[in-house]
Amino acid sequence: MDRRRPFTHRKPEEYNVVDTVKIKLVTMVVSSEMLDRLTVALKALGAAGYTSVGVNGHGLHGARTRNAFDSGNVRLEMLVSPAVADKILEHVATQYAGFDIVAFTHDVEAVPRAHFG
Repeated sequence: MDRRRPFTHRKPEEYNVVDTVKIKLVTMVVSSEMLDRLTVALKALGAAGYTSVGVNGHGLHGARTRNAFDSGNVRLEMLVSPAVADKILEHVATQYAGFDIVAFTHDVEAVPRAHFG
């Protein structure tokens, strides 16, 4: 007797058993000297919080590492609504033109859903 269950086709959305929320991840790489000024602006634009970590790297402006004379760069990340993400990118583009700052977004899904309103 064959006790295997027959194969059934499921829609892709039926595979997601975790209750996620679709949200934007905004990532910025910025000079650590700008961190305080920028985080005040992010809060005013609607970001409830952020995570920051010191980073080293090499890019358009050359190498940037922490040392006794340079505090290096910081990567900021925050999960926000699409509307807040748009405000942040617009703010960076208009208020920080010419500064050493890069900002970009990703579409992500996050849990717990209740944490994000």
